[in-house]
Amino acid sequence: MRLKDVAVGVFSALVTDNELLDLLEVPTREMNAIKDQVVEDKYPNDLIVNNLSRLCVYENPTSTPIYTNIERSYIEIDIYVTKEKNKLDRRILQIANRLYDILNKRNIEGYEIRYYNRLPNLPTDNNEWVKYGVVFNYDNIVI
Repeated sequence: MRLKDVAVGVFSALVTDNELLDLLEVPTREMNAIKDQVVEDKYPNDLIVNNLSRLCVYENPTSTPIYTNIERSYIEIDIYVTKEKNKLDRRILQIANRLYDILNKRNIEGYEIRYYNRLPNLPTDNNEWVKYGVVFNYDNIVI
């Protein structure tokens, strides 16, 4: 298994896409600025500090059907956008659509990443923000 390679590949695909970075309004293309807005964690800890849009990229539990050695792995990307910004141009849906364009059916480290589902209107700890999840999956052979 090369799970780290898949996670790094997904992160790399996101942080090198200029259209996505424009939608997130990343102030500079320096990696430190990008890492402040594309986080490899389930919960961003700085929503109160500034109103920059965020992506939280993380893995969900896998599933394994009975009588098979193929494990289905899931990667969720949660989008955080301020309600004010989202009202202007439905930014959260634009970002979700861009994530689909970037990752669906993309080959990363020998694994085909596929769109699985979306999770609209997820609850947030801060009621000034909107949260929307997009889930992708890939199959992994467990030996």
